[in-house]
Amino acid sequence: MSNAFTASAAACAAALMLHACAALAADEVNVGPGRIAMHGYDPVTYFDPGKPARGWESLSAGHAGALYLFSTRDNLRKFIRAPEKYVPAYGGWCSYGVRVGRKLDTDPNAWRISGGKLYLQLDLGTQKIWDKDRLKNIEIADRLWPSIASTPANLLER
Repeated sequence: MSNAFTASAAACAAALMLHACAALAADEVNVGPGRIAMHGYDPVTYFDPGKPARGWESLSAGHAGALYLFSTRDNLRKFIRAPEKYVPAYGGWCSYGVRVGRKLDTDPNAWRISGGKLYLQLDLGTQKIWDKDRLKNIEIADRLWPSIASTPANLLER
């Protein structure tokens, strides 16, 4: 085998591994097209004024491989100062889904703040189930999240 062929094969293998690793890591945060998180909703608005609002692409910040959009410059500044205060739990995946070992998309209007953390849900029906025993559900999801965080969502389907 020639050195050029061996180097080329090694470069291809490295590129494939990098792509595979990026794909695996990409699933740690629930993002849509353009790597936009939370379906384009401003995470700060869940805390203040306590009502979700859509953000603008012109007001955005990257965090943990995702792009978050904001409805105001003030919210963008707040997020940049303390992103961990505003990003949703479990990478923005449905909190009840994580509680049962899955990664499910969310409805930006199905949410709760508990213990200063934002929890998103699949839909309003799932939110009702989550709320029935919220603290226990958080405890279970917190325990499961580290074991599924880097697993692609499609590999968790049953």
